[in-house]
Amino acid sequence: MKRLPSLLLALCILLAGCLGDDAEEDSAYNGDEFEGNQWAPMFVAESMNGELWSMEEQRGKVVVLAFIYTRCDDTCPLISASIKNVTAQLSADESANVSFVSITIDPWYDSPSVLQNWTANHSYDWIHLTGNPEAINPILDIYDVDPAHYEDHSHEGYGFNHPQPTFIIDAEGYQRVVWTDPELPPDLFLEDLRAVMAL
Repeated sequence: MKRLPSLLLALCILLAGCLGDDAEEDSAYNGDEFEGNQWAPMFVAESMNGELWSMEEQRGKVVVLAFIYTRCDDTCPLISASIKNVTAQLSADESANVSFVSITIDPWYDSPSVLQNWTANHSYDWIHLTGNPEAINPILDIYDVDPAHYEDHSHEGYGFNHPQPTFIIDAEGYQRVVWTDPELPPDLFLEDLRAVMAL
């Protein structure tokens, strides 16, 4: 009988620890939430229209940042289709407060004109960025996109394996959530986007 209070106390401590862990695991987002305030790395790159696009100039808007390349025939189309679905569901006011942008991981092939044609052919309505490899590769590095070349004779001799992060960056420039799965469920991604817009 004397051991019962001790056992109850130990049980309470364990339960409190478990509840604390659950509370820590709770997230406001469906994707992976960034801990603390982490600035999105700044960069400037050439858009498909031949103009310079600056991350810093997007302050005041939420930014959705993805990484694709035009000759990708598996994961990149999934990401692009999901983003297209999301953009179609935004209201006019929401659209005015979000910048969607993708960066090619294949600057050797994806020239502005290639990106223009690809965008038009797929009816995409967001900005795609490119530039010479010396300008693009450091951007890929700072966002932990590390494309590895591989031989693929169906793609003019080469292709890429690469991580597939899609970032949601808040209007102050902080990284809030990242999706690492190329299959972005549009409804869940849209929930995350609207949650960041509401901050």
